Amino acid sequence: MTWGKIWGMFVVTIVIADLVWLNFEFYKIKSKPQVVTNQVSNCNTCPTPEPIVTIATPIPTKIITVKNTVPEKKMKSVSYVPVTGTGQTLETKWTDLTGTDFYINTDDYPNIKEAYFEGSLRLFNGNGLAYARLMDVTAGVEVWGSDIQTNSQSFVTVVSGNLTLRSGKHLYRVQVKSLTADTTIFNSGRIKLITN
Repeated sequence: MTWGKIWGMFVVTIVIADLVWLNFEFYKIKSKPQVVTNQVSNCNTCPTPEPIVTIATPIPTKIITVKNTVPEKKMKSVSYVPVTGTGQTLETKWTDLTGTDFYINTDDYPNIKEAYFEGSLRLFNGNGLAYARLMDVTAGVEVWGSDIQTNSQSFVTVVSGNLTLRSGKHLYRVQVKSLTADTTIFNSGRIKLITN
């Protein structure tokens, strides 16, 4: 190996070592946190900087209540008042049936929406029509809408129209009649009350 080659290798090694050292120093400086110091100015007329104060302002919280705007469905309730007793008549005018008296107090059934008279009724020979209705004994008048009728020789349950019940406690009674001289027979019934 000649002296020139040795010198060339030496120079290359020095250059490489120098580059490695410079890179190392560069990355070392870059990775260090930089500390910034306040520089003091020699300016006597410059205003003194105000310190920056950070105040945390609380954000007001507002509670919002959402009301349910969907109307609640009211459930219908059905009650029955029994009408006991039986009876019959050949009369063509309204005749009271003894033993069929019963009470209804509308205060016991708040919010009555509908009421019906359901009566078991038949015509003995099937000649003409058999009639029944309710009498409000307390008020001394018939119950509007309570008329029922049939021409069947077998007992059938006949349902009236919507009844008009007066408020308060009233005594009621069944009345029957026949269209012809055939026998009308009543065999119990009930009052259907629908509330909600």
